[in-house]
Amino acid sequence: MNSITKRVLIQVLLVILLIAVLIGLFFLGIFIGYVYVGKGQLSDAFNPATWQHILDFVK
Repeated sequence: MNSITKRVLIQVLLVILLIAVLIGLFFLGIFIGYVYVGKGQLSDAFNPATWQHILDFVK
């Protein structure tokens, strides 16, 4: 591999890692916000009806 290929590969891997970390933080935020702060059930946090209710409330 030449240096340009290595640099591009490292950048692609860093972007993939960043996306994975952001997804993990999203689910951690749902868990903390809905279960601990909101005193809800974890299974309800991923229920589509719950998200529809939240979207209706925001509109």
